[in-house]
Amino acid sequence: MAPSTCPPSNDGRLAPWKRSFHANNEESASEQTNVWPESSGRHRPGRGGPNSSSIVGSTGLASGYTLRVSLTDRCQYRCLYCKPGSVTPYLNGSERLAVGDYRRLATAFAQLGVRKVRFTGGEPLLRDDLPEVVAAFRDALDCTLSLTTNGVLLPPRLPALRAAGLHGATIHVDSLQPDRYRALMGEGSVEQALLAVNDAKRSLAEVKINCVVQRGRNDDEISDFLALSRRLGVEVRFIELMNTGSAVAYTRAAFLSGREIVARVRAERGASPLPRRAAADPAALWRTDDGLTFGVIASDTESFCGACDRLRLSANGVLRGCLYESGGVDLGEPLRRADPGLLLAAVARAAASKQSFHPGVPGKRRLPFSMAEAGG
Repeated sequence: MAPSTCPPSNDGRLAPWKRSFHANNEESASEQTNVWPESSGRHRPGRGGPNSSSIVGSTGLASGYTLRVSLTDRCQYRCLYCKPGSVTPYLNGSERLAVGDYRRLATAFAQLGVRKVRFTGGEPLLRDDLPEVVAAFRDALDCTLSLTTNGVLLPPRLPALRAAGLHGATIHVDSLQPDRYRALMGEGSVEQALLAVNDAKRSLAEVKINCVVQRGRNDDEISDFLALSRRLGVEVRFIELMNTGSAVAYTRAAFLSGREIVARVRAERGASPLPRRAAADPAALWRTDDGLTFGVIASDTESFCGACDRLRLSANGVLRGCLYESGGVDLGEPLRRADPGLLLAAVARAAASKQSFHPGVPGKRRLPFSMAEAGG
């Protein structure tokens, strides 16, 4: 992980530790100034940067929590920046939470005030019991239930997932060119992924596309993704690479900042910032001069730790308050004892101790991890 000293300066330049990490891949700091405007969510009072270490504490969050549920650490894809199974061995079947565990957990999270749940992986559609898991949360919580997926297995499963209460899906597509798609993601077909987008649009209330932008690999397709967004009527979100430690050399070589993504769009068609849909939303929103809305998630260079409301549940039952956190609260024992009070206390303890472990926070212990095991 990169060392850390301070958040970005108030003039919009990268912090010293970020400039060092990305020095060979970015334009000079002076050229970046004002590319990312104040209203887009740069570290500032009211949102907080990575040095906002204490986020929740005993006061909790007035608006409740969002929960990301990683259902498996396995994925049939092999994205170059993710490398499933490369950092720690895969979980075996007995280590993963079962539907009954999720039923008990959903009841506990309802009491905590969870307002949104997103099912992730790995690839969550690799679990045959996914509809039962979704239904467990639907029955316990009055909240939005969404899914992040590569989409290849989605179309035939949409009826069961919709019946179980699934509200939305975000489909990960890193290239619209078939050969490049396979080179970047390791498997699959972009045609199948886009078919999943269309099918999801007919079945679900909200559908988005995520694209991890990679310098020299797919950054020449930003305009193509915007054209696809207009054609399909689906919002596209461009995502910075994150240095999780599983592919350090690749991340260093392929990194492209959110600022530069926006700068390219503005140079081509113009764009203005919009307010985020909610303070804790990861995507900074923009609207092109011809009226198209897109998102940019710049969690590496423009972290939003001070507004983060996320809790993350791993496939083996560890609850964390931060993606980069190497510890967390193991819920295995209270689940095995089937003690609702003990389980609720453990969940509440994890929420109360939520703080940022972002690489921009000094003095935090971090270990390399794959996004597939952590749940993106």
